[in-house]
Amino acid sequence: MTWVKSWPSKIFFFCETAPPEGGETAIVLGHSITQRMEKKMPEFVSRLRDVGVVTTVTTPIENRVSSFIAKNWKTFLETDDPNEAKKRALNTMNCGSFECFEDGTAKFVFGPLETIRAFEGYDGKEVWFYGIAASGQGNVSQCLGDGSAIPAEAVEAFRAILDEECVNLRWEVGDVLLVDNLAVQHGKRASKPPRRILVSMCK
Repeated sequence: MTWVKSWPSKIFFFCETAPPEGGETAIVLGHSITQRMEKKMPEFVSRLRDVGVVTTVTTPIENRVSSFIAKNWKTFLETDDPNEAKKRALNTMNCGSFECFEDGTAKFVFGPLETIRAFEGYDGKEVWFYGIAASGQGNVSQCLGDGSAIPAEAVEAFRAILDEECVNLRWEVGDVLLVDNLAVQHGKRASKPPRRILVSMCK
């Protein structure tokens, strides 16, 4: 959701079917990540503020799962026309470029994106808004906004902080969760099916 131009400020989750194992929703306070990364890697954070991060996503030919990075471009952009797809991608998403290929794949290039942000109404707290640990996860690669590699030690520190700060919420049928999308990062843990969590977003 951070890759679109207009983010929801609040996200509601409702558990219709709880998974038999796993499937927790993981949440972490964005300002906690920023504070700890600044203490652990101040020079890297300073550089990141200056240049941002670039994320490249190559979409698959066939849909695999429900997340954006595992959908083909036709499904995600709801059109079979490459020209219309490019128009929609550039108009609605934070991508600087979009390209379709003859093999059925497509490439989205997002950024440089401002990774650390301070939103109005949050007492000046700076939240870590874009992740830096996506490289190597299948069809995703990342680099700093100047084209240089993200240092491995920065990625390791970021992942360690996420693990330490993260709270895993186990679902039961009927549970409702409200997430402040500007202050909290969230993600899904692996699970055994079935799992059905309904989502509603508001500006």
